[in-house]
Amino acid sequence: MKKIMLLLFVSCFVLSPALGIAYDEMEVKNGGQIMGHVKFTGNPPKLASLKVNKNEDFCGKEKSSEALVVGKDGGVRFAIGYLENIEKGKTIERKKQTDLNQEKCLFAPHVFTLVKGTELAVLNSDPILHNINVNVDGIQTLNKGQPKQNQVVVAKIRRMGQADITCDSHTHMRGYAMIFDHPYHAVTDETGTFVIDNIPPGKYTLKVWHESWKVTGIDDDGRALYDKPVLLSKEIEVPAKGIAHVNFELK
Repeated sequence: MKKIMLLLFVSCFVLSPALGIAYDEMEVKNGGQIMGHVKFTGNPPKLASLKVNKNEDFCGKEKSSEALVVGKDGGVRFAIGYLENIEKGKTIERKKQTDLNQEKCLFAPHVFTLVKGTELAVLNSDPILHNINVNVDGIQTLNKGQPKQNQVVVAKIRRMGQADITCDSHTHMRGYAMIFDHPYHAVTDETGTFVIDNIPPGKYTLKVWHESWKVTGIDDDGRALYDKPVLLSKEIEVPAKGIAHVNFELK
C-alpha cells in the first residue's frame, strides 16, 4: 500500500507542471507594456482558395484562405503573442465574454484568445445551418448545431491550450483560439502588431504562435490538413512604466 501511495504521489508531482503555473492576481504598480510586431520575411506564398462543399448558393463556390494573411508592409495578421509561465499580475476580467461570429460562412475573428473559465458566445449570423465544433488539444469542448439565423450558443471554456474550431456543416470553415490561465496575450492586427499592457516590470519569456500555412494533406471529410503551428520565443525585459518593443519574423 505504501508503494502504491508513493507512486501516486510521484506521478502527480511529475504531471503537475503540465497543468500550468498558478496565477495570482494583484494590483500592478508601475506596470509596463509590450508592443510586438510579427512580419513575414521574403515573398509570402499565395494560398489556394478553399472549396465550399455546401450551401454554395449562399456561401459562394470558394473562400480565400486566412491561414496566412500578410499586409503590404509584411505584417502578419492573426498571430498570437503571449507571456509564458507568468505567475502574477493584473486582474482577470472573469465576466468578460468572448464573441465569435459565423458570418458569410467564415469564423470572425479567425483567431482569438480567451481565459480559462470565461464564456465564449458563438453567433450564427447566416440564414443557414452551422454546427460549431471546438476541440482543445484534441478534446471536444463544444459541439452544437445552430440552424437558425441570429442563434447564439454560450459555453464556459474550462480547458487551457490550443482550440481548433470547425463547422461540421462546412469543411472550409476553420478558426483557432488559444486559452490561457492569465490575461497577458493578444492577437496581431492587420499591421502585424500586438500590444500587451499593465505588466509587472521584470524579465519574461515572450512567445508568438501562428497556425501555419503549409498544407500537408486532406482529411476524410475534405478539410485541409496543415503542418504543426509555428512557435517563436524571445527573452525580454519589461521596464517600469515603459514599453518593450519586440520583433518576430516568419519566413
